[in-house]
Amino acid sequence: MNRPSFLRLLVDGAPLPLYDEVLNRMVAEAATSAEVADLQAEHTLALHLRDTLEKRHARQEQQRALVECAKELAEDRSDPDTILTLIVSQAQRLLGCDMAYLSLNDNEQRVTCMRVMVGATSSAWKDVRIPFGAGVGGRVAATGTPFSTPDYFSDERLSHDPDVDASVRAERQVSIVGVPLRTSTIIGVLFGANRTPGPFSHDAIALLGSFADLAASAIDRARERHEKDRALTALRQRTVDQERAVAAHDQSMDIVLRGGGVQEVVTAVGDQLGGVLAIFDEFQTPVAWTPGAPPEALQAMAVAAGGRPGGSSGVTRDGTYWATGLVAGGENLGTLVWAPPASPGGVGDLDRRLLGRAAVVASLLQLFGRNLAAAEARVRGELLDDLLTPNPRTYSSLAERALRIGYQPQKRHAVVVAHIRAEKRHSLASVASDLAAARDGLSTVRDGLAVLVIPSDDPSLTGRQISRSMTTRLRSPVTVGAAGPVDDPADLPAAYAEALACAQALLRLERAGSAATADDLGYAGLLLGDGASATRFVMRTLGPVIQHDEQRSTVLMETLDTYFATGQSLVASAKRLHIHPNTVTQRLDRVKRLLGKDWNSPDHTLEVQLALRLHRLSRDLDD
Repeated sequence: MNRPSFLRLLVDGAPLPLYDEVLNRMVAEAATSAEVADLQAEHTLALHLRDTLEKRHARQEQQRALVECAKELAEDRSDPDTILTLIVSQAQRLLGCDMAYLSLNDNEQRVTCMRVMVGATSSAWKDVRIPFGAGVGGRVAATGTPFSTPDYFSDERLSHDPDVDASVRAERQVSIVGVPLRTSTIIGVLFGANRTPGPFSHDAIALLGSFADLAASAIDRARERHEKDRALTALRQRTVDQERAVAAHDQSMDIVLRGGGVQEVVTAVGDQLGGVLAIFDEFQTPVAWTPGAPPEALQAMAVAAGGRPGGSSGVTRDGTYWATGLVAGGENLGTLVWAPPASPGGVGDLDRRLLGRAAVVASLLQLFGRNLAAAEARVRGELLDDLLTPNPRTYSSLAERALRIGYQPQKRHAVVVAHIRAEKRHSLASVASDLAAARDGLSTVRDGLAVLVIPSDDPSLTGRQISRSMTTRLRSPVTVGAAGPVDDPADLPAAYAEALACAQALLRLERAGSAATADDLGYAGLLLGDGASATRFVMRTLGPVIQHDEQRSTVLMETLDTYFATGQSLVASAKRLHIHPNTVTQRLDRVKRLLGKDWNSPDHTLEVQLALRLHRLSRDLDD
């Protein structure tokens, strides 16, 4: 009888239905029931042996795939995040499941955090933190033991968490297996999942567990490589930084030893740091800056310099800018401000150290300059004392002295008088000298008051700046009166008297710490200042009209006096002056051209009338 045996079927790897066909033919040809029973037993044994061989072959294939995955992990030199993605992709391929994913443990918070998922259809899994003990992942992370469920939501062994359940539901996961990622401790969990119910076989769980051991070692190696690379990069950067720092130190010392100035410091440090660098004085005026810096950039940097507390050191960030105070012995010498270039690396520690070093060098140079200026200030102070003494015969010789020390009397100057409480006056002279020298001016102290003569077209603004700066440096309110501008040394004594009267008026108004000019104070300054203020008040208020009458023999002052005496009535004024009302109107139009269009506004009417009365009183007394 020519028929294949079950052994031949096994050797040939015949399909399963052929075994039944062979059995049926053999049973049909069997002569006895005993022979049939033997054939059936042989058939059963052959099927069992076939199943055993197939399982062994499957395990061999799994082991081969595991070895291939291990080789890939061992050869890959990627960063840790790339390694995690590779691990999850290989886990899905090994199990042939719908999706695979991985979480890493945070033992301090007792959660395992989702990091990578392959096969996902939503982003609900991202940033999910699985508490230890919750769900499959939390159970494995807490126990270090593999766990699988054929149906996640119906498994009573599981403890559920709302966020975890929401991510499982969003991915439509049903059967899930999780195994620990273990090195010396449990570092995370590796998962496989299907969107249909059904158990994972013991072989599949064992295979995933074996791969998880390899994966954990790969993660550990990747972390070590990453840390070594970071340490090596940091070491290289420190070496470069040290070289830059040494070069910067040598360059700074060279500038100091050569007697260079702050502009050289700014240029040198600006070349090292990039961007725009500038030094501002206490008034937020730039004194040195990167060559070619746009004016609008300097204006914005001045705002950053103004927002920094006076006298404070240390590099701080103010929005776009980095700033550090120029400080020597607690004295505020200005501010160094840096607008860094736009770069991916941002501002590093070395950049901040270089900026701080530049501030120290600039402070030294500023201090040297101020000490030199203080010596010159004594000479300048003596000159100012002489200039403030009304003696026209000596003005020509004083002007020559002024030119020899670099003071230019022909410039327009503001005269400032500063008052501070008696117990704070010990530093008044030095502070006034510093401020005057910084602005190419002169200073002295008279009767406990600082007097400064500073180039300026705006005495009111200059007075406020001096008051603010002196108040900050002396830590006590400084009251400032200002006058000018004057461009003739012969006018300095009168301007000094006016500034002094303004300072006295502020003190009588109990406005210590304020600053004002005679224009700022108006008639209040006349009432509260010294007696000499009356003539200046009249000339400041009505001077153009008085001069017009004197030069052209007009009667504008008489018309004004009559106009206010009749209650500002054109008709009554015309009747009293014996002229036509149109003539009164024409004269008042001329007054408006001389005094300004708002001369008759409510704000100025009182001052005009007061000046008229003082002028009339002065004429009566002269008569």
